[in-house]
Amino acid sequence: MPAHLERLSWTAEQIAAERQRALRETLAFAKANSPWHMNRLSGIGPDSFTEAGLQTLPVMTKTDVMANWDAIVTDRRLTLADCNANIAAKLNGTCEDYYYLDEYLVIATGGSSGVRGVFPWGWNEFIEIACATFRYQLRDEPPATLTGRRLLAVIEAGEIVHGSPFLFSITVDPGAEVKWFPAPTPMPELVAQLNAAQPTQINAYASLLQELTAEALAGHLKIRPRRVTANSEPLMPETRDAARQAWGVEINNMWGCVEVGHIGIECDAHEGLHRSDDLVITEYVDRDDKPTSDPRAIDRILVTSLFGRTLPLIRYELTDVPVPGDRRCSCGAAFPLVTSVQGRSDDIFIYSGGIHVHPLVFRTPLGQNGQIEEYQVRQTPKGAWIGVVATGPLDVDALKQALVEALAKAGLANAEINIDLVPTLERHKETGKLRRFIPLPKS
Repeated sequence: MPAHLERLSWTAEQIAAERQRALRETLAFAKANSPWHMNRLSGIGPDSFTEAGLQTLPVMTKTDVMANWDAIVTDRRLTLADCNANIAAKLNGTCEDYYYLDEYLVIATGGSSGVRGVFPWGWNEFIEIACATFRYQLRDEPPATLTGRRLLAVIEAGEIVHGSPFLFSITVDPGAEVKWFPAPTPMPELVAQLNAAQPTQINAYASLLQELTAEALAGHLKIRPRRVTANSEPLMPETRDAARQAWGVEINNMWGCVEVGHIGIECDAHEGLHRSDDLVITEYVDRDDKPTSDPRAIDRILVTSLFGRTLPLIRYELTDVPVPGDRRCSCGAAFPLVTSVQGRSDDIFIYSGGIHVHPLVFRTPLGQNGQIEEYQVRQTPKGAWIGVVATGPLDVDALKQALVEALAKAGLANAEINIDLVPTLERHKETGKLRRFIPLPKS
């Protein structure tokens, strides 16, 4: 951590130098220890490779990873079959040990938006991920300045095969207690547990924070957290607003994934998320994988982990759609900003005739309605089915009309919208995440 804190005062030139050094080391290691990368990188010389040369390398997808897993990993003791067996043993309760071979945390991604993934974290990889995750908090809120009782409530995945309950139970404050609350806990029960625990800090999925702030504003959740952190899902502006109203705090957002850890972290200046450019190279690309800095053209990102050694990821495709910042953060750190993450490109609904509808079209009418606590949108051939958890009387007809008009402006005329009021929305069993936008399966 001291070394990571020092990096927050690095110049842009120091960050670039570290990226160059780490990229060459990463390529050399992958080429020497991964049979799959040995073939893929056969035409390059790691010792003279520069970041600009990344564009000459092919894109790596999750499908590539899962189809070639045993040949990609650099520890020959690891096999996909054995790691899947370890995951299954944890899920059925026959194994309660986090660590596989005493060395790895094997994590499953839910596959709720496509291909299921399996990714192992080694000790050193975990340490890098944890340091990147919490270094801004340590800088902005030194433990020596804190007094009184401190309790961190970690409201994350419901199973230990996901990385979130493990990672976010780490604290840089040695005086803090930590308590884990599985995200799929029914809301009335979760509210009761939090009221009893009285956490001073919350770390939770963004969608859960939306529900919790609604419960607080309704007078059910009676807590006063001093720090609130969101992760794993797009953070809606209305959730930020609700946190200010309910608790008088600004949410600190995080952007990352199991595969490479945190790509962006928001500091206490709240001017965007600092990219972890010393640990991850992030390329913004359009639909044709061409580099672009135009926020309107960014369709996905390609990431290269500069510390991942167990399963090297080089130009790995993520469908997240970030909005790059255009200025430096007032906190002084030279790490570039991302102003927001708009969601995932595979959340876009594509209708007959090639009509593309971005989730933002739905978010505005739904997210700005004060009577809506949560919602989920499922694409239908001519419109959408929307499940809504309401906090009070809801004018369904007016909401439906607003959505039809918004979709017409987006190019989908006469959309068929069905809205059902539901008591709760189902979360993914393993991850506890809520998939908010569900497109039709691709034919």
